Amino acid sequence: MNNTFDDSIKLSINGRLDKLTPDIQRHWGKMDVTQMLTHMNDAFRISLGMKSAIDTSNFYKHHIMFPAAVYVLPFWPKGETTAPELDQQQKGSPPRDFYTELEFLLKMIDVFNEREEAKLKPHPMFGKLTKKQWRDLLIKHLNHHLKQFGV
Repeated sequence: MNNTFDDSIKLSINGRLDKLTPDIQRHWGKMDVTQMLTHMNDAFRISLGMKSAIDTSNFYKHHIMFPAAVYVLPFWPKGETTAPELDQQQKGSPPRDFYTELEFLLKMIDVFNEREEAKLKPHPMFGKLTKKQWRDLLIKHLNHHLKQFGV
């Protein structure tokens, strides 16, 4: 069972990330492209234990919401609220410049691939996840935001 961002997934993601520019316009939402990259970097930081997050998970969120959100819904609804640790108006990281955030995201994918499953941290809403579940969630999350910018 593959639980990493393998070469084909990375190639696809990198191709889409290469289409982003500092001035690309969003199709919905409030974040600009640099804020979105920072938001995604925070999601990786949480999974890797580089950013703390409060685990608010429960049985329903872990066993019902998580599989529905990641494996059943074809896409995520636009404008949903996020964990405070991912929201730059609350506890999210302040954005740096576009190119720094973009390169950091590419590195975060590699760091995630190298991290041992036992060292991954709980998701703030869904709780303890396997490496494959984290990977699938991060792919779905990233896909959602890349679509937000038309790539």
